[in-house]
Amino acid sequence: MKYLIICVLFLCTTKNYAQIDFNTHYEYVDNKNILFADNNELCPVTYTFSLNLKNYKSSKGKNVKIVIPAKTKKFEVLYLTRINPKKKTSANMSNSFINLGNHLVEKHDNSYKYHLPFKKGSEFIVGQGYNGKASHHNEKALDFTMPVGTKVCAIRDGLVVKVVETNSRGCGKKECVKFNNKVIVYHSDGTFAEYTHIKKNGAIVTVGDTVKVGQEIALSGNTGWSTGPHLHLVVFYQKMKDRKSISTNFLINDGKQQKVLTAKKAYSKNY
Repeated sequence: MKYLIICVLFLCTTKNYAQIDFNTHYEYVDNKNILFADNNELCPVTYTFSLNLKNYKSSKGKNVKIVIPAKTKKFEVLYLTRINPKKKTSANMSNSFINLGNHLVEKHDNSYKYHLPFKKGSEFIVGQGYNGKASHHNEKALDFTMPVGTKVCAIRDGLVVKVVETNSRGCGKKECVKFNNKVIVYHSDGTFAEYTHIKKNGAIVTVGDTVKVGQEIALSGNTGWSTGPHLHLVVFYQKMKDRKSISTNFLINDGKQQKVLTAKKAYSKNY
């Protein structure tokens, strides 16, 4: 079996969105041009692109959206076979894009009861709730008003896939969103939770850590797009160029009650 890496037939660069650790390469194996992918991320990624083909047939068609499992090397995306051996061939790729998560997932575990994102014995007000007028337009996100340095706890078991904690700036304008410090955790049902506005160097966990529900993961802050100290929390599916945030039920008080949290109300955690 002869292996020969080839890039002359394709645009051999993959758009790297949000610094995702992912790359592709092509090999010629048994009269087939095979596209392989390496996903070095800790969660699945979804890869989409279009093919412009001449005298080639693609095993996955011309418009492709495929999920590459986490920590996978040399995953076969597709292969091309020549239609007429006597005619010239050409193939190139366009509209390539990649992002974290399995974008084919449409259902999540809506029976799961999330823990409040702070320690037992604490109580905090939700300053802004789902679809809030200030900055939660069309987003099911929650802002917990809390002093800088408050210990933030995981609302669900998961895997830490991203940590940003280097920023110290914050302001009430949207352009300050680039200074958001955050921890993002990937859950078993394919959803993510983002804990945002943590203080500089306020992450207690690192990328690759497995966290348990209730575990301390960060210290709250006032970084990024923020008008005052608080924790911005959102649970979402990652889509190619946007997110689909979802409504969640939280255990409140002694943990025997559950509720979708609303703005301007205080919630206590005694479990």
